[in-house]
This record gives sequence, C-alpha cells and structure tokens, in this order.
Amino acid sequence: MEQFNKFSPEVAKELKYYVYRLIDPRNGQTFYVGKGKNNRVFAHVNQSLKNYEGENYETEAEQKKIISTKLSTIQDIKNAGLDVIHIIHRYGLNDETAFEVESAVMDCYLGLTNIQSGHYSERGSKNTITLERELSRKCYEEPKDIDYIIFKVSQERIDNEGIYNATRSAWVLDKNKAEKYKYALCVVDGIVKGVFEIDFWQNNINEPKRIEFNGKKASKEISSIFLEKRIPEKYRQKGQANPALYKK
Repeated sequence: MEQFNKFSPEVAKELKYYVYRLIDPRNGQTFYVGKGKNNRVFAHVNQSLKNYEGENYETEAEQKKIISTKLSTIQDIKNAGLDVIHIIHRYGLNDETAFEVESAVMDCYLGLTNIQSGHYSERGSKNTITLERELSRKCYEEPKDIDYIIFKVSQERIDNEGIYNATRSAWVLDKNKAEKYKYALCVVDGIVKGVFEIDFWQNNINEPKRIEFNGKKASKEISSIFLEKRIPEKYRQKGQANPALYKK
C-alpha cells in the first residue's frame, strides 16, 4: 500500500497551523514532535529518502555520522518495509499557539530525536522544587561591551552530546551576522549553563543550510557574568521562540 504523503490544498488550508508526531511502527513510540502547516508533517520522510538516494557509504559508522538521528530512524523504518505513522496532534491553530502546544507535547515524550527542546520549554513540565529554584534565580546584568548569541538547548541533548557540542551545532543563522558575535551562551530552561568564546563559524556537514561554531570555554571573568543565572525577561517573552537569539 502506497503511503499517503500529501494533503489536498483544501485540507491544508483548513488545517492551518498544526502540531504533529512521527511514530515508529516497530514499537509504537513517538520519536519526533513538530509544528507546521501545509505538508510540513510529511517533509521529514521526503528528506530522508532524498538524502539516502544514490549515496554510497563506505562504513556503517560513516553513514551514522552523516545522517542525523531522526533521518536514521526514518530510514531504519523504511528498511524494515514499514512506513512512518504521521499523527496530527492538534490543528486549526495560529503560529503562536502551535509553538505552545508543540512544547507541551514534547514534555510528554522521552527519547525524541528533536535537535532542540520545544519553544517556550523553560515553562515546561518541572517538579515544584526545581521550579522554585529556577524562577527565584536572578537574571544576569546585560553587559554593554560583550556581544553574544543565546542558544536554547535541552538537558537531554547535553547529556547525550556534551555541553559544547550541544551548543555549537547546528543552527539556522546568517553566517555573516553570526560572525559579529564573540560569545555563545548555552541556556537550558532559561538558565545559562555554559559560556563559550567563538573562534569561527562553518557550515554543518550533515545539514549544509545550518552552521556551527568552533571555539573554547570563555574565561572565568566572562563566564562569571552569566553562569547559573537566568536570561533577562526580554529573551523569555513569547516573541522570542527562536532557539538562537542575538543579544539585543
């Protein structure tokens, strides 16, 4: 049976923005949560097929290195003779509400292959002790002479990749603009967990439309300004959904 992979224009228009889940039919587990409109829900499978078509990998290790976890999962499903299950979790939303719903749904599923945590994830599911500790922290004072980019990442990604790799890669940013900023802040749930000095930017080998930086830990003097402090409210407002934010 051929997999359904495109909404009719009439249906796409009625759906508006929606939140969706991708399910692995081998175990029934949700492995990706996203938001979008039109045929965004089907784009991941289409991208996976395009990436693998005609590729000749010398080793399995090389293949795993080149293809992201999400696309690897999709290809494993296809190799098993199965199709990814697409679920529209909620539809008829506007862009802002879709961000909120996406983040809430991501809180419910462990082991997702999403690169970033959900938008507004700093207001996501937490126990009361953690919530009190995080919300009572003071914000850092905005330094006038230090230019930086805030990168919002999940604790799960840091646990899997390490704080440096989770912060440095891979972002949809204008390379020329990013090169004007000297420091990178790793932010988890609104708290600064790492500060890095950026040496240079380069295109990501797996996803050429994304860029990544090479750098090192910032000096103690610089790090002490930010570490374990909350980001200012202007970076936590609803209009600041992007996981990468330039200093204002």
